[in-house]
Amino acid sequence: MSTVLGVVLLSRNGARTSFHQDPSSYAPGQTDSTPLGVATSHALGTTLRSIYLTPTSPSFISDITPSNALADTQQIKILAKSGGEGPAVFDSAIALLQGLFPPTEKNMMKLANGTVVRAPLGGYQYVPIETVEPGNDRMLESWTDCPEFKKHISSVRSSSAFADKSNEAQPFLRELHDFVFGRPATLDNIWNIYDFMSTQLVYNQTYAYRLPPTYINQARALADWHENAIFSSADMSGVGNVAGRTILHPVLNAVERIAFNGDPLKLMLVETTYQPFISLFHQMDMIKEHPELAGIPNFGATLAIELRRGAPPDTRDFLRFKFLNGTEDNDGWQLLQAFGHRGDIPLTEFVYRIQGSAITSNREWRHVCGVPEFTASMIGGFRYEQLLFAIGAMLLLAVVFMGKKLSMRRKYAAQSQITVVETTMTEKV
Repeated sequence: MSTVLGVVLLSRNGARTSFHQDPSSYAPGQTDSTPLGVATSHALGTTLRSIYLTPTSPSFISDITPSNALADTQQIKILAKSGGEGPAVFDSAIALLQGLFPPTEKNMMKLANGTVVRAPLGGYQYVPIETVEPGNDRMLESWTDCPEFKKHISSVRSSSAFADKSNEAQPFLRELHDFVFGRPATLDNIWNIYDFMSTQLVYNQTYAYRLPPTYINQARALADWHENAIFSSADMSGVGNVAGRTILHPVLNAVERIAFNGDPLKLMLVETTYQPFISLFHQMDMIKEHPELAGIPNFGATLAIELRRGAPPDTRDFLRFKFLNGTEDNDGWQLLQAFGHRGDIPLTEFVYRIQGSAITSNREWRHVCGVPEFTASMIGGFRYEQLLFAIGAMLLLAVVFMGKKLSMRRKYAAQSQITVVETTMTEKV
């Protein structure tokens, strides 16, 4: 039996309020977490605790601090996506960690004067979370402000497949008029339509009573088709896979750290949004065996990438991929095969086959996306489109200012001429 050396967990945020994305650029709107979302994230953390931190579990991580002890923060790394859906992602990460490392009476200390102090909230464990801002690092949000990705979106929507699907969907989209409240009922906007409908269905009882029972499934099917087309490319290194290509960098780095005996890292959690899942499933060639993965993963969906050491005589390191499509997935954890393997894939083979598609730096991301070098040093936290707007506004102000200055000069010159004439006429008199 193989031994689990460590695990990398990619987890989608829990349920949240409605979230709008610009159909042409995927620039994000605002959203917040909900009690339902953090409750399910907490339940997920409890599940992961029983799998990877409980010594009696067959998937217990070798040499990790067990569940009955305080968390060793040297063995754990947590990344949380900021940017789009940032508040919901961060809250989901907090809730998941509360389930993974719950409060314990052991989180206490004795001071020099003999006083015993316990952490608040019953011994709450404070596990550090590193938020990843797209303005600083593009590993977790690489599709926004990416001109080449915008071209990819346009290419998808100008394809014959898109035209056929749009025509096929028209009868249903026309029926949605009374349920989307002025939102454009088009295939281009289907993400926003589905997200609005599904959010209302969960939180708005009046809406839930009115919505015909088949409508949400039809909208979900169209949204799955659309998002799968947008966040994938036939070529592993295509720009449609940019969400997966950037998240590969921290994943591969974590796997290599876990494999190295001198590194304490045992578990890494990346709390993120739905887009990288779609790209990664395509990049790892999992869609052929599991076509149901070609779409939006559910809230709380988690991909576990386990690093395992084989039993003798083959003691190489292998990767095993397990997927849970949300905490309400009745099928439970599903084994996935990368690149057509019928079992675990050797680590060396996996790295060899996929590392060429990984984007490992902001500079490389700018090259892939066609973002000029000067943009990065100038925009900071601004979006690319915002920078262009700002430059245009400054040029307009400069033109207006110069125009006013020139007008004042002409006015002053005219007044000077009048003064000279009046002076001359006075002298003559």
